[in-house]
Amino acid sequence: MSIIGRVIAAINSVSGENENLESVTHDGRTSLYIAAGFGNTQSVHMDISTNSASIAYMLIDLSDTTNWKHTNTGQIIIKYIAVMADPASNFLGDIRIGFLKNVDGTNGDFHDIFNINMARKSDLTIRNFNFGSDALHCTDTQHFGTVVADSILFQTDTNLGGPDDSTTLAYPSSDGDLVMIVSGDGANLIDVSITIGYETVT
Repeated sequence: MSIIGRVIAAINSVSGENENLESVTHDGRTSLYIAAGFGNTQSVHMDISTNSASIAYMLIDLSDTTNWKHTNTGQIIIKYIAVMADPASNFLGDIRIGFLKNVDGTNGDFHDIFNINMARKSDLTIRNFNFGSDALHCTDTQHFGTVVADSILFQTDTNLGGPDDSTTLAYPSSDGDLVMIVSGDGANLIDVSITIGYETVT
């Protein structure tokens, strides 16, 4: 290659013209598709009054393939989570998102994925969690975060509110479900919006 040819090639490389952003993997996914996450998304919007209590909400019911965009019911795999929380000026509490294991008629284990401390905060908080190509598998064999064992917030015979209506308790807790806990001290109001990119496997 001539000197001019090498210079042009270098310029193209720096400008990105030689980058193949649409390269396809052996399983048929493009690089853009992998970067953006899987096709299943779930958006949640809830106005919450904690009233000095910890309240649990269903984000993705693993066993419910009617109200959620998935077909497999073995395990949730999270690609990304975007959270926007807009608290009232007096809000004192936190938001926790995690998945469940060992749920029975008495209690269940809450495996904490992340915790947003909103203590004495009145500004809009925006958090983006992108787990990349590895993703986050909602199983206790691959996740080693904090566990709240035997939480009575989660029971097979006690329903939780969900994204369609947080005040109507319609979803029973079960193993593998993705849930949220909102805690507050006093009659605190907070507006929470969440978008989750995920897939499920058998």
